[in-house]
Formats: sequence, C-alpha cells, structure tokens
Amino acid sequence: MTSLPDRLPFAAEDVSGTLRPSVVTVVFEPGPQRVLARVRGEIDMEDGTGLRQDLTAALEGSREGLDVDLSEITFCDTTGLHILLDLDELARHAGKSLVLTALSRPVARLLYLSGVQQLLTVRACTIPARRGR
Repeated sequence: MTSLPDRLPFAAEDVSGTLRPSVVTVVFEPGPQRVLARVRGEIDMEDGTGLRQDLTAALEGSREGLDVDLSEITFCDTTGLHILLDLDELARHAGKSLVLTALSRPVARLLYLSGVQQLLTVRACTIPARRGR
C-alpha cells in the first residue's frame, strides 16, 4: 500500500499557473419535447466528467431525447466517444433518443475510424473547410 507524504514537494501556488481551465462549454436550448445541446471546444479526459454529467441531466430532463450539435468541437478523444455511446444507451433504456445534429471534422473522423458512426444517429455532418487552402 502506498502512502502519501504529509507535505507535497511543491506549494499549490507553484502549479496554479499551469492548470488548464475547462476548454469545453455547452449551451442548452430546451424545447417542448427535446433538448438541444450545443457543445464547443475540446472534449478530453480532463473535461469529460463535467460534460457527461451535464448532458446526462439534459437527457433525463427531456421528454423525448437529446439533440447534440458537435460542429464546434476542435478536439475529441475516446472520452468523448464513450460519453456519446453511454448517452445513447441511457436514452434507449429510457425510451428516448440521442441525435447528433452536426459533427466537426475531428468528431466525424473519430466516429468513422472507430466504426461508431453506424451505431449512433447522425442527422447531418457539418465539416468546416480547412483554413489556409
């Protein structure tokens, strides 16, 4: 069993400048039957827990399901993939649906490479043009 030292080898103020603020944000637009979640930024392990909680609460608070706009996601790792798959399963068990209304290039690529695009409902794939071309 590993024990932690009584005192860390650095002061908290020494690392405060290196901590990264959350880089994913969600704006919710509740409707009479469904909730639309517009997600923006980067989805990774550091921000996954909060995003999962927010999207799960929105799904649970909706009558028919959750629509998720991912067109403004600039980075998405497997954390985001797991969140989407888990939300889809929760929705199905509750008699609701999860619909991805738009995908950014990073999200579309992740879904394609993992083979998950066939498991999730994707309404549209918005892939912005690359800059500098």
